Amino acid sequence: MSVHSGQMQTLLPRESLLWVFAAQFVVLLPHFTHLPIWLVFAWGIAVYWRLEVFRGRREIPGRVVKLVAVSLAVAGLAMTYRRWFALEPMVALLAVSFTLKNIELLSRRDALLSLTLAYFLVATLFVFDQTIPYALYGVFSLLVVTAALVAQQGSGSARAGRAFGLSAKLLAQAVPVMLVLFVVMPRLGPLWAVPQNTSAASTGISDSMSPGDFSRLSKSDKPALRISFDGPVPPPEQRYWRGLVYTHFDGRRWSEPGITGNRWAGRRSRLHREDDQGLPAVGPRYRYQVIQEASHNPWLFALATPHSDTSGVRTTAEDTLIYRNPVGSRLAYDVRSWPRESVPVQSGLSAAEQRRHLQLPKSGNPEARAWATARRNEGMDAEAISQALLAMYARRFTYTLQPPALGADTVDEFLFETQQGFCEHFANSYVFTMRAAGVPARVVAGYQGGEWVEQQEYLLVRQYDAHAWAEIWLPERGWVRVDPTASVAPQRIRDGLQSAAADEFMQDALLPLHKIAFVTRLRLQWDMINYRWYRTVVSFDAERQEGLLRRLLGEISPLRLAIFLGAPVIMALAVLLLWLNFSGRGPALAPADRLYLRFCRRMARAGLPRNPGEAAGDYARRIEREWPSLAPMALRITLAYEKAAFADDAQALKQLRRLLRTFWPLRLSPRPDTTSPTQVSVR
Repeated sequence: MSVHSGQMQTLLPRESLLWVFAAQFVVLLPHFTHLPIWLVFAWGIAVYWRLEVFRGRREIPGRVVKLVAVSLAVAGLAMTYRRWFALEPMVALLAVSFTLKNIELLSRRDALLSLTLAYFLVATLFVFDQTIPYALYGVFSLLVVTAALVAQQGSGSARAGRAFGLSAKLLAQAVPVMLVLFVVMPRLGPLWAVPQNTSAASTGISDSMSPGDFSRLSKSDKPALRISFDGPVPPPEQRYWRGLVYTHFDGRRWSEPGITGNRWAGRRSRLHREDDQGLPAVGPRYRYQVIQEASHNPWLFALATPHSDTSGVRTTAEDTLIYRNPVGSRLAYDVRSWPRESVPVQSGLSAAEQRRHLQLPKSGNPEARAWATARRNEGMDAEAISQALLAMYARRFTYTLQPPALGADTVDEFLFETQQGFCEHFANSYVFTMRAAGVPARVVAGYQGGEWVEQQEYLLVRQYDAHAWAEIWLPERGWVRVDPTASVAPQRIRDGLQSAAADEFMQDALLPLHKIAFVTRLRLQWDMINYRWYRTVVSFDAERQEGLLRRLLGEISPLRLAIFLGAPVIMALAVLLLWLNFSGRGPALAPADRLYLRFCRRMARAGLPRNPGEAAGDYARRIEREWPSLAPMALRITLAYEKAAFADDAQALKQLRRLLRTFWPLRLSPRPDTTSPTQVSVR
């Protein structure tokens, strides 16, 4: 192997290399799910190559090999990611830096640089997820990376016990500083925004709806929303969390023109209305905060007539909320909602809006069209036609999570043949038929209901609460909500899906955990812990920080903040000085040695200190010469100490402790005058 002697002197020992690779693996492990597979293999190959170099089986790569490796890595990133300025490409770039640095991991300086990069990669964990498991894993990662740093200080420090022990001490000492900074540091907005990965699979309500979509969501019990109220809580029949409005029907699928995947293409400006336009002067009926799980879509969920002051949240013309970016992690936003009857009704729909809300395919579903035409020819108005259609649902139809498949004419087959369906079947057929009768109508998708968690006072909405309903336009009332499902299965609206379809609910689950009461309670407790974690830690914003400081200080002023910050610092310094004082006294002494030192200190205060290096017996004989009246007691103490210390005599230790309770030299006998001729002992 052609390695210069200078290089050989800088090569890291085996323990240091293993610590660096262990820290890298721990930090990269949670990122393996979203990093490209080629990058994971490249990191493994780099680690293997470096270990082979240590064993002498491979050579350290030269400049040409390094240049080729860098070129391949950059080309791989360019081919994997379509845009560079996004979160996942930046994390991948850090992982690439790990990989490339392993090729030339030679000196202690290289190891420190690699471990410094590891700290940055630990921080990126919380950009992807901020749940409790991720937080615990982040702490564990910090422990491992810090231990790897400790291990670089020498051969003795590379032992696992010593490295982890010192790492734990360092992190424990940093906890008070972390807590103080968490409470008092100003909550500033981000200096720049890094886009989330918009190619991630979306979850929850989709940007379109066709028969069967919502029945698939009914198989998932994952949380979707957590809602806490500042004031009254809406009754179950009013808990309609609207998120999307569909106006276009192609014969099978409902969608909204301009909404494609995760992008609101070209219609963003038209969808937004002025935040306070048309809102009544009276106060809102409901004030609440929504914590929405990651959906990788920009639409949010709220009650009708919503308004939000949360940064980045806007209200649309369809009476829904939208966020400026796809929701890639948990998002908290505050909402106020007014009763629709208190909001002034707009004068009417424009010609363009009439066309949008009456649009139907040119052909298809002839029976539904004929039924609607017949009702209109009978002179029925919009409300009468709606009541007739709802009455037909109530008389003949069945609510089921496993409806039969429908063919080309989905509405006709559902209305006049199968008459079994889920919420999207009812909303689909209702809106189609009302439009065929000349009544503007639209489909609304979102969630309905939710489980009230009494212990923490919040509403838990799960994916199986996904729901679709309808709205029709009445000139004197505006848009009016109509839920056809309520005509067939009112218990679905009042008590939830699990009550309305008890026999079919989560029937396909591999393990029917929802039927086990203990597991259900345990999962609810875990959800409450997650809710409290998010409210207390993750969403600790400027408003909550100010409230906490006011509760602690009464009034926020520079002087009180200085005292609040200075007091913990002073206490920490005092504790540190005490610890240094006690830790500087050397290793802990045996009980017999501690007791004998107490004897020596008392003799020193009486004016007869023990000389450095003086044996216990010699000290006792010197006390006999210079202070004869204490000689018997000093001799007994010395004999008891020698038996306890050197013969491990438990009785002698008890005797030594008992003798010292009454041994106070100046109280037992005054110190003789050593300058008097009669007190001088000549031997």
